[in-house]
Amino acid sequence: MKKQILILMILGILFSCSSDDNGKQSQTIEMRINHFQNTGIAEGPVLTLLVQEGDEIETNTWTKFYSDIEGFDYEPGTIYNLTVKAEPISNPLADGSSIKYTLLEVESTQEVDDETLFDIDLKINGENFLTTESGLKLLNQIDVDCNNLCNELETTLQSQDFVIGTFKRISSEEIQLVELY
Repeated sequence: MKKQILILMILGILFSCSSDDNGKQSQTIEMRINHFQNTGIAEGPVLTLLVQEGDEIETNTWTKFYSDIEGFDYEPGTIYNLTVKAEPISNPLADGSSIKYTLLEVESTQEVDDETLFDIDLKINGENFLTTESGLKLLNQIDVDCNNLCNELETTLQSQDFVIGTFKRISSEEIQLVELY
């Protein structure tokens, strides 16, 4: 009888333990996505969304976002205001996000003029994000027109560990370099 009570107590303790990631629960957040992507380093070089959340929305502060938003189809040249569900992942991959993001609603979109200038990190800590296998591209994904700065771009990438380029959009698949620093 004592054994059965002990087993019931152990089972009761096991089943009463919470499996909700120490009180973390999913939440709904407002998120703003910028009209261009930037570069970053995760497992390797990647393109990241630039986001604002909460009090950062409508400020000049943008954060590189290394996760995907399930159900969201990003298009360059558009600023998005989203409602997103953020759910903790109980056993994330070692190099993965601990939060799963799911699009609930696109609240609004705003097209940005192609002449609007924006900055992209072209080289961080010696990691060059420009590729040349099939023309000049940003991580083999976005065509880059180096304009009249091609020689300066090549020299700067060879001589500096950090390079930022100012660009304007030519199309959804091509950007044009306007300035280097």
